[in-house]
Amino acid sequence: MTMHTLIKEKGASGINIQDWTVLSHKTSILNSQEIDNATNELGIPIPEMIFGNNFLCIEHKSGFKLEFKALPALAMVDQSSKSSDLIKVSYAREWFEKRSMANQEHITDVVKPYDWTYSTKYNGTNLSADKTMVFSPTTSESIDIEQLKKPDPILFYDENILFEDELADNGTAVLTTKVRVMPSCFFILLRFFLRVDDVLFRIYDTRIYHRFGTNTVVRECSTRESSYRETRSRIPRLKGDDLSLLLDSNWVSSQLPEKESQVEVLSLSPA
Repeated sequence: MTMHTLIKEKGASGINIQDWTVLSHKTSILNSQEIDNATNELGIPIPEMIFGNNFLCIEHKSGFKLEFKALPALAMVDQSSKSSDLIKVSYAREWFEKRSMANQEHITDVVKPYDWTYSTKYNGTNLSADKTMVFSPTTSESIDIEQLKKPDPILFYDENILFEDELADNGTAVLTTKVRVMPSCFFILLRFFLRVDDVLFRIYDTRIYHRFGTNTVVRECSTRESSYRETRSRIPRLKGDDLSLLLDSNWVSSQLPEKESQVEVLSLSPA
């Protein structure tokens, strides 16, 4: 068995293995003061449930460090002039007014627009000491799916919610991380999952893979999207009127066509 040490601290768990530290930190949602600060910093109303102090972090002895947190992800939400009109739902206006009233005492004639689905293509924050350690597009590297399919023992596993919003009962938008560490490798999934009822499903996935003993980290970013009607039609007939599969991001992901994908690689040897 690969030498490793499990980490157990207040609110945090993780593992030290093969010159790597993987750490997942969980705490409560932001308090009112933190929410005010985040709203002012981001310039948009924040999701109903925001775990702004939660994070997943991986760090290598070379100085490479990658972190996943809610606020940097929300900073990538579209705030352009037409962003709030990109997706229409029956109660979009009521929802927008309700959220605006909840986050400011007085409404002016113009409320700053934003993508109220919180769609974000955030793929992690690179905190490496050496700024030359960055991901670059590649056509020669890929995630070793066959390696991940092997029944290797899982030394460490964790799931973490970064933010979640029910879009005023019009669906759900949630950003989560999952990590599993095996003796041979580790794998991370950062997933933004969006369901707008009767409109669409959208998934932005970021996968991080490293095989111990190699000098590279692979990152794959993908977009999947389809209409709500098309996705619902894929529910097996034997399920009848049971729509529970539409709440399962793994099942939904398996049904959505891939719109775009990019593979990148990072070298653990500073340039």
